[in-house]
Amino acid sequence: MASFAVKHFWARNQLGLKVLKPVILPKTLANQRSYTSALYVPGNKAYKSFAYLLPEIDFDNRVADIEKLQRELSLRGSAIDAKDLQKSWEYYQYVHSNKETLEQKHAELTNRIKEIYQKKDLSAEDKNEIEALITKIRLIKQDIKVVREAIWDLQETVIPEVLKLPNEIDPHTPSDAAIVVKSIGEKRDVPEDKRQSHLDIGRHLGLLEYKNPIQCYLCNEAVVFELGASAVASRILNESGATRVAGPDFARSLVVEGAGMDHESPMETFILQNMDDIEKDYLINRLHLVGGASLPALLAMYTKQAIKLNSFPLKVFTTGRQYTPFPSSPASYGLFSVCQSSAIQALTLVPKKDNDNHKSELENLVETASKIYDELDCHYRIVLRSAKELRTAESMRVSFEMWSAHSNQYIEVGHVSACGDYFSKRLSFAYQTSKSHVGFPATITGTLLSVPRVLGCLLEENPDKFVLPDKAAEFLH
Repeated sequence: MASFAVKHFWARNQLGLKVLKPVILPKTLANQRSYTSALYVPGNKAYKSFAYLLPEIDFDNRVADIEKLQRELSLRGSAIDAKDLQKSWEYYQYVHSNKETLEQKHAELTNRIKEIYQKKDLSAEDKNEIEALITKIRLIKQDIKVVREAIWDLQETVIPEVLKLPNEIDPHTPSDAAIVVKSIGEKRDVPEDKRQSHLDIGRHLGLLEYKNPIQCYLCNEAVVFELGASAVASRILNESGATRVAGPDFARSLVVEGAGMDHESPMETFILQNMDDIEKDYLINRLHLVGGASLPALLAMYTKQAIKLNSFPLKVFTTGRQYTPFPSSPASYGLFSVCQSSAIQALTLVPKKDNDNHKSELENLVETASKIYDELDCHYRIVLRSAKELRTAESMRVSFEMWSAHSNQYIEVGHVSACGDYFSKRLSFAYQTSKSHVGFPATITGTLLSVPRVLGCLLEENPDKFVLPDKAAEFLH
């Protein structure tokens, strides 16, 4: 059972106002402030850090079925207690409603004073009433100040925890184990005595210079493959109707957090530190090196944007670099865990997440990615990831895997994710159907191809010679 702390806030009974009773808050929220949100800037920090946007916090709908929410959190392996978080959220709303009550009472008393002053001659009774009203207003102002500070305190503890909630899980996502949807081609049988790591093969064939995950260089035919594979992917995506764009190499903390990542963790992104601001504890919207072919780079293009309804489905992609500090899997090594990789990132926006158009575009992007691997003439399989393997922003994840002969396992070389309206609500990009209705588009995105990972698997298939795929070799011509 969670440990709790008691918070007390109250208004003055003699004014006939609602009393703020003591409320029990989880100690994890009451005492812990190690994480600062870049998406939501509380009122008392607004003068220190500019609030670029206000995320749509749809928590009431999430807790409408609290048992379902807790079940999904458990399936993901999350330690979040939904009921504790619900109590904290209800208390935040409770305090906020009391602030509104105080402000309403303040306005009523102020208007009453104005009404009295409209009289031509003020009687002694009127003057006494004005004096009493001014005293009440002074007391209410003090109460509003106390409640406002309480709200700021809650905004620093409750809101970041609410924003950490993962996306809803799609009904098609397996609860227990991943499902192999399709396997294309045949796994190459490499004799056990000839199995080598792609690093050894690459060095022997003059294709790699590898020192560590940060210092890795492709040489000779490996460079041709990198350029050729990117060209093949670009052509196929263009033919599918997607538009090529150039993404920025850097993203702000609010976009990184909006993408469902921890903007304070050096394990997730390369954080750029300005030495002039190193002592400023309120510096929360920093720059991150993410690469132009990354999810934050594409999301930054649509942050706080209004999208025309006739623009859907909106399909874009970018090719270039992706920067990741550390591998997601401890078993990764060599080209499977380099910090800088050439990649193809795609993004599709559709108006709603629960209609046939969304399903169709998800299938189209998976099919488009399949065509890329088909043209590279390699064995791969398509896997539907389980709930525990999903990232925070994902409701469903379709992975593309290739066989690593040396490690004797399949390696993820690309993926397509359905993320619903998770990004659009956090980063405030929307469309308007009428004057009174604003909709948040659903996002389908993914790194369709990670060139170093594909190259590593191909090298291990043939230790004696690197066979450049025909379609990639066409890049030379």
